[in-house]
Amino acid sequence: MRRISIAVILVISLMFVSLANTQALPVSGQKSIYPNVTVYFSDGVSENISGKVWADTIFPIVEGMIHNFSWGKKIKYLFFDKSLKGLNPFGLDFVRAMETHTSKEFNTNFPKLVGDSLESIYNKDSDRDGYSNIEELNAGTYPGDPSDHPGTVQEKFWDQYGGYTIITIIVLSIFALYFVFNREKKD
Repeated sequence: MRRISIAVILVISLMFVSLANTQALPVSGQKSIYPNVTVYFSDGVSENISGKVWADTIFPIVEGMIHNFSWGKKIKYLFFDKSLKGLNPFGLDFVRAMETHTSKEFNTNFPKLVGDSLESIYNKDSDRDGYSNIEELNAGTYPGDPSDHPGTVQEKFWDQYGGYTIITIIVLSIFALYFVFNREKKD
């Protein structure tokens, strides 16, 4: 009975670790995790960029323009702060660059407007960490976060290998417990 209890506890622990390492993805119809942002164009017209437009249009354009790095899930905080409630310094510079265009450009050739806006802030250092935005984008670091720049380690060990480490420890624990409970007693 004791072995079954330990095995159940280990299986539950393994499931907990697996669930903790997965990220919930927005399901179609769900509200986007990104905030809405109002852009005031040079012709005096304002447009609202919804969270869905950020996710479905702007991020793919950026990923297509920055070929040196595969952003994947890391792109989530490119323009936004870590709480996903507002823009970070890079996001603010990007929106300001968009605002130099007109609403007609926004409505007729959105991908070009996004590309031009991004290119116009490449040589800026939005987060003032000593690296230009393009240097950070090419290195896969956030140009809106001064603590994340090409001079830092891009991924911490635990972020990269934490899940594997926990699973390995659990598997080794199962083997150790198996041998502890199944060894023959010598009298």
